[in-house]
Amino acid sequence: MKGLSKVYVSTLFLLSVSCSAPKGEYLVNGDTMGTFYTVQFWPEINATNQILNAEIQRVLNEFEKELSNWRPNSWINQFNAAPVDVPVPVPIHAYSVLKLSLELAERSDGFLDPTLSPLINLWGFGVTGKQPVPSQRAIDETLKRVGHNNLIFDRENKTLTKKHPGVELNCSAVAKGYAVDLVGLSLRKMGIENYLINIGGEVSAHGNRRDGSNWTVGLLKPSLDGRIKKSGESLALSNLALATSGQTHRTIIRDGKRYTHILNPKTGYPVSTNTASVTVVAQNCALADGLATLALLLDDDPFQVILQSYEDVEVIRMHWAEEGVASTK
Repeated sequence: MKGLSKVYVSTLFLLSVSCSAPKGEYLVNGDTMGTFYTVQFWPEINATNQILNAEIQRVLNEFEKELSNWRPNSWINQFNAAPVDVPVPVPIHAYSVLKLSLELAERSDGFLDPTLSPLINLWGFGVTGKQPVPSQRAIDETLKRVGHNNLIFDRENKTLTKKHPGVELNCSAVAKGYAVDLVGLSLRKMGIENYLINIGGEVSAHGNRRDGSNWTVGLLKPSLDGRIKKSGESLALSNLALATSGQTHRTIIRDGKRYTHILNPKTGYPVSTNTASVTVVAQNCALADGLATLALLLDDDPFQVILQSYEDVEVIRMHWAEEGVASTK
């Protein structure tokens, strides 16, 4: 893939970027969506880091006003509270995220589904907070409210309508990646063409470093005991985005058993697979984000069929070794 250099890859999971910038490059950072962000860039622009940070926060705030399930008055929560058969106007960022989410839902036969919110809350991964392991009856009842076919997405009029009561959206499978893309667009509008963005491990690299080399993303590896260590490996990126989804990224432990936040909309249960994590490199971070999640939900053959619909996508799967440490071997 053009713009991607494999420096040395055998085990990977989350992403690490430098907390300081070398001479001639600049770094800003902050908090967003319950996680962190860093932006490394050059050359210096006619604005202070405070102004740049304010612009990044403005962009992310506009995004959260539409798509955050944790903001009571966000557009997504207004839709979730809307009655059946009433078309709800969809704002610009929600429209883009829904378009990709529903595209992936259709191509995956619903394995990646933006109406998973009731199930996410049932398992305690959403706004409801910690929950006990649900009964089979509770799962079955909740699954009646899950399914992208319960939505009418009018692309021409940019409205979304519920066909079934209790349907609720959660677009987190692609939302953080889309936020990375938004920040990148804002930076380019400010005249910054060389940057590395990292929002909670979702990354976008544009242009090159000051010395002409590609941006380098350090890689970390997880283990089943929850510890994450530096792997000593990295990817070099230019004009590409990268996202990782894994079984140890967010977990709960109930009665001594670990459950991942990746939920199967067909069974209603967290996925249980030998694939520890998947890293996807693509042209934009929203797509990389969605495909990384989808790769954990599908077997390799149907996933490869979906990949044929997209150009310039690279996928790196990591599997659990016997000692409980992730490895691609």
